[in-house]
Amino acid sequence: MLHFNEDTRVKFPATIQFLRLGYEYQSLKGARVDFETKIFIDRFKTSLERINKREILNDELFGLLAEINALIKNNDLGKEFHKRLLSSEHPLRFIDLDNYKNNDFSVVDELPFSIKEGTEEGSFRPDINILVNGIPLAFLEVKHPDNSGGIQVEFERMINKRLKNDDYKKYFNLIQIISFSNNMEYEDSDDEIADDVKAGSFYTTPNGQSTTFSFFREDIKEYHSTYRLKDVDIDTVKYIVKDGGYNPDETDTPEFTTNLSDLTPCNRFITSLYDKERFFYILRYGIMFLTEIKKVHNYSTNIYEEIPIKQKHIMRYPQFFATRAIIKRFGEKERNGIIWHTQGSGKTALSAYSTRVITDYFAKKNVNTR
Repeated sequence: MLHFNEDTRVKFPATIQFLRLGYEYQSLKGARVDFETKIFIDRFKTSLERINKREILNDELFGLLAEINALIKNNDLGKEFHKRLLSSEHPLRFIDLDNYKNNDFSVVDELPFSIKEGTEEGSFRPDINILVNGIPLAFLEVKHPDNSGGIQVEFERMINKRLKNDDYKKYFNLIQIISFSNNMEYEDSDDEIADDVKAGSFYTTPNGQSTTFSFFREDIKEYHSTYRLKDVDIDTVKYIVKDGGYNPDETDTPEFTTNLSDLTPCNRFITSLYDKERFFYILRYGIMFLTEIKKVHNYSTNIYEEIPIKQKHIMRYPQFFATRAIIKRFGEKERNGIIWHTQGSGKTALSAYSTRVITDYFAKKNVNTR
């Protein structure tokens, strides 16, 4: 009998959902993975050659991997790496910002982020890792429904076990989006931040000890029911289950078939957040680095000192949909409009994110903005 746990009830069906969105499945078996960055070398090389339209020799390739490793070691929450990732001015681009379809999207299950080469000692292994051009830029952790302690268990483990561990710091400088789901519907709540909820699917960006987790509520009616998903044949499903260490012949059970539905809570969340175009939009416009100045009392001198605190933030779902609505409005006859906010829902942040989006929109039309 197939043991129905978080792998069979959530992880494998979620992996299949990524394939329905057009991602490829990457097996760990036989893959060349750079130990320091966890980048899949062959995907990275092939993607760079396609994007930059030239051959990448091995010396240059490993020089680029060393460059990335040096960048993610910075004590800056990944700011310099993010800047390099999105750079279109560098002679050699890591991603194609102009055409997201020209990038390689794939997922790999249980990629170990080890701190000792040749062993998984001291490693953590996110359930599903999302790769762009072979670079792990996001991951999804899953739990089975009604798990003990709810989704808060994953939040606490992420903050207290992983983000506090200096050995993992560079990996979180590399990864831009982390997400969690226990494949349950959201509890009734008007909040945007998941302070004490037990059920649902959530996302964030690694912001050290200040990391908070946000809902993603779909704003577009009929988005999931009309989304054109790719067909994934049963042989592929069985291959992924077998590659994950389970008996593929037992995936024909009614429970496994039910969990494969693209309309489960977790799979709807994947479609909303990790649709390729949306994922790229958030990478490009939805991540912001700030420095907050805090006054701290120095008891030895009895003086309040100003301490710079580095922060990294990600668009919440209302800001995501609002910025896109603004651009949509620009293409209509009536170009004015009102965005209605409740108190504490991120008006200032929306202004900052909107500035980026609007500036880029007009730059493509050769219009200078002020």
